[in-house]
Amino acid sequence: MSAPHSNAGSGDVLDAALASAHGLLPDQGPIGVFVHHNTLHALQHLPFEEAVPKGAAMLGARAWPDIELLRAAWRNGRIEERDVEPVLDEALEGRGEEPLPLGLSRRALWRTLLHESVESDDAAGIAFVHGEEPLFEAALGKVTPGVKTVRAPRRHRDVLVARGATDTDEAVHSELIRLGIAFLDLGQARNRLPERQEGFLRAAAHVLTTGGARPSALGPVCADFERILQQNLSARSVVRETLLALGVGDADLQDFVLATALALPGVTGMFARLERHPEEGDAPATLLDVLAVRFVIERRAIERAAADAGLPCTWGELKARMPGPTARPRECEALLLAALARAAGKSADALRSLSDAEVSTLLHEATALPLERRNFLLFLAFENAYRRRILTGMAVLRNKTEAAPRTPMRPKAQVMFCIDEREESIRRALEELDPAIQTLGAAGFFGMAIDFMGLDDHATAPYCPVVVKPAHEVHESAVAHEQQWQGLRGRLLASWHAVERTVAMASRTLLGGAVASGLGPLAFALAQGRVSAPRASMRLWGGLTASVVRMPETELHSLRSKTIGTPSSTSEKPLGFSIDEAADRVTAMLKNVGLTRDQARLIVVLGHGSSSLNNPHESAHDCGACGGRRGGANARLFAEFANRPDVRAAVQARGVSLPEDTWFIGGLHDTASDAVELYDLAELPASHHQEFAALHATLEQARKESARERCRRFLHAPLGLSAEAALAHVEERATHLGQPRPEYGHCTNAMAIVGRRTLTRGLHLDRRPFLVSYDPTIDENDVILERVLAAVGPVGAGINLEYFFSSVDNEVYGCGTKLPHNVTGLLGVMNGHQGDLRTGLPLQMVELHEPMRLLLIVEASPESLLTVAGRQAEVRELVLNRWVHLVSVHPKTGAITCFQQGRFVPFVPTDAALPEFERSHDWHGKSRDFVAPALINASLKSPLST
Repeated sequence: MSAPHSNAGSGDVLDAALASAHGLLPDQGPIGVFVHHNTLHALQHLPFEEAVPKGAAMLGARAWPDIELLRAAWRNGRIEERDVEPVLDEALEGRGEEPLPLGLSRRALWRTLLHESVESDDAAGIAFVHGEEPLFEAALGKVTPGVKTVRAPRRHRDVLVARGATDTDEAVHSELIRLGIAFLDLGQARNRLPERQEGFLRAAAHVLTTGGARPSALGPVCADFERILQQNLSARSVVRETLLALGVGDADLQDFVLATALALPGVTGMFARLERHPEEGDAPATLLDVLAVRFVIERRAIERAAADAGLPCTWGELKARMPGPTARPRECEALLLAALARAAGKSADALRSLSDAEVSTLLHEATALPLERRNFLLFLAFENAYRRRILTGMAVLRNKTEAAPRTPMRPKAQVMFCIDEREESIRRALEELDPAIQTLGAAGFFGMAIDFMGLDDHATAPYCPVVVKPAHEVHESAVAHEQQWQGLRGRLLASWHAVERTVAMASRTLLGGAVASGLGPLAFALAQGRVSAPRASMRLWGGLTASVVRMPETELHSLRSKTIGTPSSTSEKPLGFSIDEAADRVTAMLKNVGLTRDQARLIVVLGHGSSSLNNPHESAHDCGACGGRRGGANARLFAEFANRPDVRAAVQARGVSLPEDTWFIGGLHDTASDAVELYDLAELPASHHQEFAALHATLEQARKESARERCRRFLHAPLGLSAEAALAHVEERATHLGQPRPEYGHCTNAMAIVGRRTLTRGLHLDRRPFLVSYDPTIDENDVILERVLAAVGPVGAGINLEYFFSSVDNEVYGCGTKLPHNVTGLLGVMNGHQGDLRTGLPLQMVELHEPMRLLLIVEASPESLLTVAGRQAEVRELVLNRWVHLVSVHPKTGAITCFQQGRFVPFVPTDAALPEFERSHDWHGKSRDFVAPALINASLKSPLST
């Protein structure tokens, strides 16, 4: 390697390149705790319509949903003319009626380009399908070949491949994956990379120079790494030196480094992620280190490939050898021209009579609306259609409920769920089954930001949104009379896990594999049971486990005043809360959801999680508000605090009264099996037992109805299942060893509704909204609104946008089908045994998703929303840059206005009525598709005033 020059990769330019790469690389942490986020988070400062194509161009991805799927939505009525026309009006900027040849207006031409499939590049296919059509034959005689644009090369490999040389990534990536995963491994590997604590560059150099498997095909790579060790070169020096050798100057450096980092985004992105979040890993990972190792290997791969192909290897000279544009077949141009003539109602003779100038005018006008732009405009129309139907539904519901007088009364019970859109169906079911039950929604950590350590955990973990840093620890431990048993149970579990790990590790060796093969019949029998009878197998195994290592009765170390038997904190944070701290959190949560009056005698607080078997992405189905974990601990903690007389007294002093007979119950809803587990029922007062029995029975039926609604989207579940059979089906899915779709997660998310339940109660919303309880009548100076939007806006948008991008282009933004996935290093998944870490969501989580921006509907005046957005930088960015659609529902008048082009514009409902049904199942039960809003009369019979 030659000595570096002072002007190669100067510090400022290289630092800017690294910062750019940090921003665009995947920001997905280790898969054990999956937290949703905007895939193009680095471009969120740009307008949505500008950022998405820019990110797609950088990553080689599709920008917008498949245009043919959008055209199909237009044909089947999901998009209507009234949704398309406003999009065309805005895009045409007043020039829509200008005349063009064939008697077309510009509007008619553009509408044709949106509606018709005229983008094919398959000349032979076009000729086969359209060759005998008179219009096509006439058009073919009027056009000449077009020009295909060529994407500009960004690194050496692009030119080498275009010139038919060896793909250098094949050699580079195999080495980088092998070394990188061994370095980052979190405990899966039998042996980790030696010298890990010296950083990746030095660890890789040690392996390649001291007997490790060497990339002999790349010539002097090992000598390069040996010199790095001998001269103690830093990663920065290595990068600058290699860039100089490859002829990459400062002018090209930022784009070159970014393109190189994005060539292996999973592994490189994990280094970048763990550099920013070292607490998630256990080795000093840096982006600069992994790029240094890559550049050393890649330099030699480029030199060899270029020499074999007779090409130069310096960037400037090689870039000049990039092949130029190629011709676009005449058939492609003819297909477009024929479609325009058909739209104008013209004959083949009329088409033949066009002059060359007129043909050129038509084709030129078509190029003013290229495919990506057509795709985007049709996507806007699709969003318009959905927004129109939802807002019309809400307006119709308001008119209906305002006309029906209600008698205020105390709710029979209140059930608080996470805001997760998967809870919309069970909430609706509860209200249909018993209209005297009121449901609410809050972020599923319920204001309890904690570092939690469960009974069988070895360390604490944060149970709160990722942007929040817990200030307290809470531990779960066995109650006093169970502690001796828990000690024995802990030793039994530790021994069993040690045996499991020993057997797993030994099975990978020659001798151990031979021994393990003798256990094959037993392993086969267990696997067969998990596939052929998953529910029975899981129940049998669960019963056996419960009898051998019975779960003891437990308690939470929640208050610092509880000192007897309390373990010590594992950090500098206090173990447990003070009374005042607990009261602050309970008060804030009750105010957030508007539960400051009319509380029921029973209030159930349900966190959520998802249990499934053989599912690496299981934590992606858990609670995002709990940091990708299950929210049961947070719900249990909230209920415990809210039931304590000393905490209640402090809550009362803060202006929120709780009736003496109100009792809180914490619990967990499993969104895969639809199981509901309730905690600390032994503490329930005897005076509440009868009411609890009735509520529990209703909750049991509601989860069956929720399961039935979910089952209509599963092809293995026949339509028309009973509620009982549907529950059995989802329980089986969650325990099936070979089931790639235990549940569909957030795949239906489309909107977030912040306000009182009266905005949506009785409206079938198809499991699509995040439902956030908020009462504007008790919010002075928009303090609560600001608190709620600061959490709901970014969290809802993060989930929505990750699903958006992973469904728009699942191979680039998502991680493809689950079927070939293998868990790697406890970091993520790769395809087969050798590949990049796959990031984003698997196909089985997004295949039903309809990608669109989050429709954020808030029961607040436009003035309040503008004030809050002005104080919250991230909310303001999401709204002003149109990453979400913001809608105001005025708390007093009910007027609906949409934020568009920097101002709120009144929305006018398009229909005066909605379909009405007695029960939800009457509306959705015969269809596997998305359903439009409908009124559910059983929910509207509530005598409640809120």
